[in-house]
Amino acid sequence: MAIHNFIRRTAEVDADFNLYEDENTIIHDDENHRSNNLDPSQIFNVASSSEMDHARDLIRNQIIESRWRIESGDNIRVMHDPWMRGSAGRWVPSPQPAGVYQLSVRDLLHENYKVWNIAKVQNLFSRDAAKRILETPLVSSVREDKVVWEEERNGCYSVKSGYKLAMRYMIGSDKHHVAGNWNGIWKAQAPHKARHLLWRLCRGCLPTRCRLLERRVECNLNCPVCDIETEDELHIFFRCAVARDSWCAAGLSSVLHNVAYQQSNDMDRNFAVCSNESSDTVGRVAMLLWSIWHNRNDKLWNDNVQTPRHIGRYAFDAWNDWYLVHKLQSNSVSGTTEAVLVRWEKPALSWVKCNVDVAFLPGSGRTSVGVCFRDNSGQFMAGMTQWQQTVISPVEGEA
Repeated sequence: MAIHNFIRRTAEVDADFNLYEDENTIIHDDENHRSNNLDPSQIFNVASSSEMDHARDLIRNQIIESRWRIESGDNIRVMHDPWMRGSAGRWVPSPQPAGVYQLSVRDLLHENYKVWNIAKVQNLFSRDAAKRILETPLVSSVREDKVVWEEERNGCYSVKSGYKLAMRYMIGSDKHHVAGNWNGIWKAQAPHKARHLLWRLCRGCLPTRCRLLERRVECNLNCPVCDIETEDELHIFFRCAVARDSWCAAGLSSVLHNVAYQQSNDMDRNFAVCSNESSDTVGRVAMLLWSIWHNRNDKLWNDNVQTPRHIGRYAFDAWNDWYLVHKLQSNSVSGTTEAVLVRWEKPALSWVKCNVDVAFLPGSGRTSVGVCFRDNSGQFMAGMTQWQQTVISPVEGEA
């Protein structure tokens, strides 16, 4: 079994990790007892043995989520295979007395039945290790020593569960974690391609020229659109003259110039928009950013030049077309012709929202009007009710 071999291989080469300290590494093949010199494209670059220690711990404690189920225990090595239960880990901790390193789990059981030999375990291992071993259950229904993948209920590895595990580690790592309103990005009312670009922008993985230089790609740093300023994320989407005019053409100049969105980096600016604007507005912004990036690439690779008005209008029309189709599809899936439920949304930062409702009573000759003001946190500010001695429709009254 591939998982079985990989786990055992990991345990066996723990002692060899210190070999990989030089930049020009020779990988040792233990099976053939020989060394293979690698060409430059295959050389591992390792900064220090401490990084290799971290990689080893990552493989053993974070990625390898498999363990052995115990039947007879003949095939499970006590110190070299993951077989224990509990949050403390699946491996027997080291160091232990020298005599236990060659034992199998079978050697820790009574000869005639599947029960821990308590006296033997306590005699061979340290107190903490013995306690954990004796707390590991021996299930009578298990019919063979078998490696199982704990991320799946059936015990079988899947690429999906492996990917989820890796993502959990990366997101939880201080090195890879980026704090921000990620849910606001994925809840934006916009095509998938626009939300994906917004995600890439906040993750810092768009290949702007400054970003390419950080990755040691030699290139001209000037913006390919205006050919004046250095191209980074903040410039290409917010400060370039073509981009700023595009925001205006798309009807989003109030978002661009909002004092709450003037952060010094694009990631914080985008997260602020996601936190304070409605999902529809965030979707329109995402579509505009996609259009600006598309125009940048079209200019770079095809030398096609679009005016800011065309870029902004395309973003506006594309989002409206997507929104209408999306709503029609949602209604058809729900199988109902009822009106779409409209939820109240708080206004943008430093804005006040006024909600108006009007009704008239047939035969009374009077129309009632109600007005309510709320701030950007949704708190009530002021209100008013009024009767009018005229009969008008609710639409006319609200206007």
